[in-house]
Amino acid sequence: MGLTICKKICKECPFSTSSPKGWLGPHSLEGVLDAQQRGKLFSCHMLRKDEMSSEDIESGEVRICRGFIASASKSGIAFDQDSKTGKALKGLQELVAREAKEDNSTILSRQEFEKHHGGHLPGRAIPKADMLRRLGYRI
Repeated sequence: MGLTICKKICKECPFSTSSPKGWLGPHSLEGVLDAQQRGKLFSCHMLRKDEMSSEDIESGEVRICRGFIASASKSGIAFDQDSKTGKALKGLQELVAREAKEDNSTILSRQEFEKHHGGHLPGRAIPKADMLRRLGYRI
């Protein structure tokens, strides 16, 4: 696997504090959080293309999002060493740490990411039981 990573985090990167709140393009909040937690490949939004395949990412043709890796590190997520993908992501995580190009205060942790991109969702702002009660359901 020949993964490559962005040289820097762009200001529109969804893992940056300067990104537009709630904007994740074609992705869902849960999908992005799941990809990070499970160590899946997540490409840079600036390099995505129509009909992109996982092979495009695995070959290094489409780079991994640097913000995705930096956010995982800030959140204490260590990628799994037991899989080929996990080992490759761990290598990128170590590279980002060694290069130390990012100001950690501009990177969203997993919890900050969820608030930044999901805080506008009623289900995230109000506990589910309370929301159901407000909608007239008996709980």
